[in-house]
Amino acid sequence: MVYYLLLPFFSVILIVLQTTFADVLFSGRLVLEISVIAVIYAGFRFNLAKGALSAFILGFVFDCLAGSVLGLFTFVYVLVFLFSFFASERLIAEKMHFIALFTLLCVFLEEFIAILFYNLIYGFELLSDDPGILLAQAIMVSLLAPLFFSAMRRIEVFLYGKPAKSAERSGTGRIPAET
Repeated sequence: MVYYLLLPFFSVILIVLQTTFADVLFSGRLVLEISVIAVIYAGFRFNLAKGALSAFILGFVFDCLAGSVLGLFTFVYVLVFLFSFFASERLIAEKMHFIALFTLLCVFLEEFIAILFYNLIYGFELLSDDPGILLAQAIMVSLLAPLFFSAMRRIEVFLYGKPAKSAERSGTGRIPAET
């Protein structure tokens, strides 16, 4: 219950920190979306209801604070969560190289949907400015993902004395996350 009460508060902190960090380091040209990594982490570790709600709230907070079209990133984050959730049922999602590649794929998915939306609805050509920025952003976020997962594992060990097991999903044959 406490998790659900604190989730909006920590979502605001995460979005503000990631935006501030990107503005200070890259003068607003790159956005390191740590929130996407958090959504992917939720897809790998949470059950469907808890993770979907987390992705929804994180996307909604991002929409509200970033000034984008209300609902765009809410939809994208829930979609990324569902993609992560169902992929984690079929794949061994504990390898760091897999986490980095999967995050790269999810960031490209997010960027593609956002570019497609702005192009179809508003007629903006977001790729005409500098397509290298999107590639650099995706690579940097995918390289940060294993660090985020490792930090979350350390936090789990600190709080619970051992890494938390992945959500039990009946009939999946999934290998639990144990070290």
